[in-house]
Amino acid sequence: MEIAVQPKIKSGKGLLVAPFFIEDLKTPSSEYPQIVKDFLLKRFEGNELKSEKGSMISTYMDEKSLPEKLLVVNFGEVKKMNGKSARILGAKISKAAETSGNQEINLIIDSKIVLFAEELLEGIGLAQYRMGKFKTGGNLEKNNYRIKKLNIIVGKKHTKEIEDKAKKAKEIYETVEYVKDLVNGPPNIVNSEYLAKEAVKIAKENKCKVAVLGEKELRELGCGAILAVNDGSHNEAKLIVLEYDGDKNKKSKPLVFVGKGITFDSGGYNLKPRHHIETMHLDMAGAAVLLGLFKLLRKFNVKKNIVAVIPVAENLISGKAFRPSDIIKTFSGKTVEITYTDAEGRLILADAITYGTKLNPEAIITVATLTGAVEVALGDRYAGIMGNDITMRKKLRKAGKQVDELVWPLPLHKDYYKKFDSEIADMRNYDTGTSGMAGSSKGGLFLSRFMEGNKWLHIDLGKIAFIDNPQEFQTKGATAYGLRLLVKFLENG
Repeated sequence: MEIAVQPKIKSGKGLLVAPFFIEDLKTPSSEYPQIVKDFLLKRFEGNELKSEKGSMISTYMDEKSLPEKLLVVNFGEVKKMNGKSARILGAKISKAAETSGNQEINLIIDSKIVLFAEELLEGIGLAQYRMGKFKTGGNLEKNNYRIKKLNIIVGKKHTKEIEDKAKKAKEIYETVEYVKDLVNGPPNIVNSEYLAKEAVKIAKENKCKVAVLGEKELRELGCGAILAVNDGSHNEAKLIVLEYDGDKNKKSKPLVFVGKGITFDSGGYNLKPRHHIETMHLDMAGAAVLLGLFKLLRKFNVKKNIVAVIPVAENLISGKAFRPSDIIKTFSGKTVEITYTDAEGRLILADAITYGTKLNPEAIITVATLTGAVEVALGDRYAGIMGNDITMRKKLRKAGKQVDELVWPLPLHKDYYKKFDSEIADMRNYDTGTSGMAGSSKGGLFLSRFMEGNKWLHIDLGKIAFIDNPQEFQTKGATAYGLRLLVKFLENG
């Protein structure tokens, strides 16, 4: 979608969008064309304007210098305007434009909207995403329902500010689309080799370092957990390492992110049942979020050293696949009794966390669709978080509220930790006795066994990475949940 910022309406095409606040009904904004002011006043006098935020009225206009159609949008009360409501209103505008068949929007932004313009524009862009990349002949940009151009009409006083916010909003929603495409992508295409190539491409475009460790290197290191999970697949396991140098102080410790990259999770010999297995290409959402993050770090001038460690494997069944009752040796040297092959994500993360501990990190943050239990606990509007650093948890919650990617802390009781004790190995990978209780917390506690005393935070995306009940600015399928959250977390410092 092309975005242009201009002081007045230049196009006679498309849809003219005029937001209004309840307080302005008697005296419409001076930035509106007279025909828009007259329309608003008549509707007000006739008591035709609905009071609820997000309500809309459309009409045709007979004036050659203006777009032929007008959409008036109720933005509610000025004092109640915030980033969340702006994002939702942007999505509503986007969908209304598509429904009316307009590929060009002319959006008037007055001084009261400027503060939340980034979120408004984000919402317009986020709502445009559609799955369909693999349809025959189907580049979605060619489809008529896509908005191709957005003209933002704003006073000269705010031109530079809106240009900056529009640029940032576009970077965000385009990267969200990138992450969604990765997660929605079929596992026969988006496999370990595909993700490795994407990482190399991202590193080159954003001047980052990258290393891709294949099975030979993983065997030399002793990453037995990643290799065991991948044994049933004909695709090679990978460990992708991306490094970004945002802090010029060479003594600064890096913040290490670890993202789960299971390109397909059958459950292994503990096979997932019908209605649970069909969408298991989503199990690399943590990895996808980190790839998206590295597309933005340089562009947003994040002033920290960041490392992403991304283990990639495929959990399938074959004559070589790992089994319940196997004992594997992890990169840390610790041994794990396999009591459940569908608890594979924590295994590949264990090796990746150990890799991260060797980088002398400031902290380690894991991002993963780790458990289905988190969905039972928190539904589809929160990701679960846990860790040993209260300050990081508070910062992440604050960032989540700012971008409407909410997180909620879960408990880490010492009794849950003990559930992984094994009689025949250093630990087991799954609690078989009370497996139906506190599953998400237990998953985090398994990871904690590999943190080696470092500060750590775990984000369990669960099913929220791929939903059937989207918010206004989302679509069914992949959500890219966690990308905007981590960007804001890093921006806040």
